[in-house]
Amino acid sequence: MATSLERKPRINKLLVGRFLTDVFGARNAEAVTDYVTPDLVQHGADVADGAQAFAEFLRREFDRGPMAGQGVTDASGPREPVFVIGENDLVCVCHYLPQPDPDAPGTSFDQYTFTTYRIRDGRIAERWPSVNKIAPPSPPAPGTPTRATAVSSSPSTDIEVNKRLVLDFYRCVFDAQNPDAVKEFVAADYLQHVSHYPPGRAGLEEFVRSRFPNGPLPPPAEPLIPPALIVAEGDIVVIAALLPQAEPDGSGALYPYYMYDAYRVRGRQLVEHWSGITKSAPPMPPGPPPTGRP
Repeated sequence: MATSLERKPRINKLLVGRFLTDVFGARNAEAVTDYVTPDLVQHGADVADGAQAFAEFLRREFDRGPMAGQGVTDASGPREPVFVIGENDLVCVCHYLPQPDPDAPGTSFDQYTFTTYRIRDGRIAERWPSVNKIAPPSPPAPGTPTRATAVSSSPSTDIEVNKRLVLDFYRCVFDAQNPDAVKEFVAADYLQHVSHYPPGRAGLEEFVRSRFPNGPLPPPAEPLIPPALIVAEGDIVVIAALLPQAEPDGSGALYPYYMYDAYRVRGRQLVEHWSGITKSAPPMPPGPPPTGRP
């Protein structure tokens, strides 16, 4: 029989699924208050805190027409997510929303969007979307594949070990600027789901080598950019860093941008990767947090 700790993520995922269906699938902003706390905290850009502010924002957006997902608007209709994972009071939803390729008219590039929710007393209390204000996603064309994948689990899965593996990967590869360390963390059959990144383990090694020609450096004790969020279930780990970005109006102000990545872990190696970075507007190096809220 499942324990209360095991049931909680399952119940929370069902809650988020109903929220996406009843609010975004039905385009019904009035249903927001059925699912979120009155003091909802919005960690992303452009949406004010509070259930009423969120509902009013969605009323305006729904009136404008079709909406894309996992930016400020979470999902376009009842589109199936790539995966949904839950850990303790957090739920993370990933959607596949390919976008027009700015370098190849008539084609698209892979884009994965993410939103994480914190559940409190059966309602959504906090929300972290992967909003890129420079290049917000457009709704996908009808019939676009969802790229849904199963989240595998087994009694021997240790999500804390998996999360530590991802943190050590960032610390020893990217922070240490060391392409030779890739083999310590990444499987030979590594699958890169984003086509604008080089494929396979060899492609990742070359990416690190070209990005950091002056490496390697001694690895830091912890990642140089601490994760704002790290959520795991089964063989999937999702990690997000807060990288404040310049407002597109040229004012010099910053908005909170959460850069997401997801990995599948097998045999204590990374075997798949989904990136939340958009090809049309990759984030600039981080600045100071605009609100002080992680």
